[in-house]
Amino acid sequence: MSTQQENEEERSFKRSRLQSQKENFHPGLLEETTIEKIHKAFQTSQPYLHCKIDQLMNDSLLRSVRKEIQENLHFTVKETDIYKVWQTGDLANLDGLPEDELAKLSHLFKLRNALYSQDFRDFISSVTNCGPLSGTKTDMSINSYNEGCHLLNHDDVIGTRRVSFILYLTDPDQRWDPQDGGALELYPVIEKGIPAVEPTVIIPPQWNQFVMFTVQPGHSFHSVEEVVPQGKPRLSISGWFHIPQKGEPGYNALVEEGQAKSSLEQLQEESDSSTKFAQYKTPLEDDATEGLTEEDLISLAEWMNPHYLNMTILSKMSEQFLEESAVQCKDILNKEWYDKIKQATLEADEQDGFGKERMMAHGTGTQRGNWECQGPPHRHRYMVVNSDNKKQQESSSSLLGDLKHKFSDEPFRHWLAVVTQLLPLGYRGDARRFRPGHDYTLATTNTRGQGVLDVTFCMASMPSDEAQEKWDGGEYGGYECYMAPHDEEEDAAVYKAADEEGALLTMPAGENELALVLRDEGVMRFIKYVSARAPGSRWDVAFEYDLPEEQDEEEQKE
Repeated sequence: MSTQQENEEERSFKRSRLQSQKENFHPGLLEETTIEKIHKAFQTSQPYLHCKIDQLMNDSLLRSVRKEIQENLHFTVKETDIYKVWQTGDLANLDGLPEDELAKLSHLFKLRNALYSQDFRDFISSVTNCGPLSGTKTDMSINSYNEGCHLLNHDDVIGTRRVSFILYLTDPDQRWDPQDGGALELYPVIEKGIPAVEPTVIIPPQWNQFVMFTVQPGHSFHSVEEVVPQGKPRLSISGWFHIPQKGEPGYNALVEEGQAKSSLEQLQEESDSSTKFAQYKTPLEDDATEGLTEEDLISLAEWMNPHYLNMTILSKMSEQFLEESAVQCKDILNKEWYDKIKQATLEADEQDGFGKERMMAHGTGTQRGNWECQGPPHRHRYMVVNSDNKKQQESSSSLLGDLKHKFSDEPFRHWLAVVTQLLPLGYRGDARRFRPGHDYTLATTNTRGQGVLDVTFCMASMPSDEAQEKWDGGEYGGYECYMAPHDEEEDAAVYKAADEEGALLTMPAGENELALVLRDEGVMRFIKYVSARAPGSRWDVAFEYDLPEEQDEEEQKE
């Protein structure tokens, strides 16, 4: 056979293959004119390279896929500090199913093969200019974002990922209401690796809509807004196209070795000491752990429940702390302070529209008093009181700002010494507000090489008798979780769930409570994302106290 005949047969085979693939996709999608149009939109997109295709698949095929999923697949809920979602296993495993089971998912199998076909991978490469993509490494799953499900800010950098994609399978006969949440949110960066606190592009899901973006370390930050209503799941297929694997055309060992570290690895390596400790002017003497002075008692009585100024009570608390490295104090504020803060925080939530089981717009609350939003959101997002910014007098920021100053005063330092038998050297902390539907902290590790004393006053909004039950259950978030260090052999791409064996201590958001926790080196902590369905905001004053370096026995003898 001549070379010309071989080339003609190859072209004929490709045309036949392309024609068969075209039947699986929306009419005209794989045409050159369409590819060029999408490519131009992709190249000019902001805040980073991405595109949205309103109709990707053959509608009949996708409806059949949705029906198969609903009738034959099992979903498992997965929840960590960064997400909550109902998910199937990796669809790469479809190849290993028995024939009778695969027959029940024949349309899903067809869809998966179409998405990873050479023709569609060529389409992706042409649109994104990302180079060749792997045809052997399939990486996709079906996600159902039910009521309360969400995915917080991250850049998708794990392993050999090159292009991220989402194909929406929401109700084909009813348009998704953006007020129900579930939108894909894209964030600009202030500088590489530091996303802005709020997104600039928000893409609500719609049936047969396809969104993709190239995985760009330090740039492709995104999140999935919480789904609020009950009984209206945001169903989607999401996954990644990878760089060519070993043995595939286009494989480059140097490119694979040079892949950026995952978001989780970056967080674990980042120090939690971005804010330095303010040092007390004078060190405490050892006898500071024995009792409080008259001046201390007078100062503390201005705001603290007198129950916690009784030396008998403090001695019992000290015993518990020494045994468990943690102690919680109910009703820590006296009645005057408690009444003022409760009224101010409930009024603020009411005026801002929180606690009504709906998503509020980004930026809600930023015009209130001295509150301002603080990020970066790939580590945390919450409001803080900026006492230097005297915008206006406002009760919630003024009162919690005043309480913040109490936490740095010498009398409270002395009180901590009595309860913990530790001698704080310095402090850092903020008065914070975690707004429903917006705010959280992701797990960060104590990397200081020694223990740190965490002291947190919590004032979760309690507008009704049922509110405490909601906070206690954990479903609405706002709880603080301490976790054991990750095993070095664990996959660094996996965020450990709070309910696994790694959880050392979990504290639901309470009202008028103070928690003291000695956090050892390597221990992780986070405050779970506060659901839009929560009774209101989690308000707190959270401080860390610098402690003297631990001495070994020989140094102590000397």
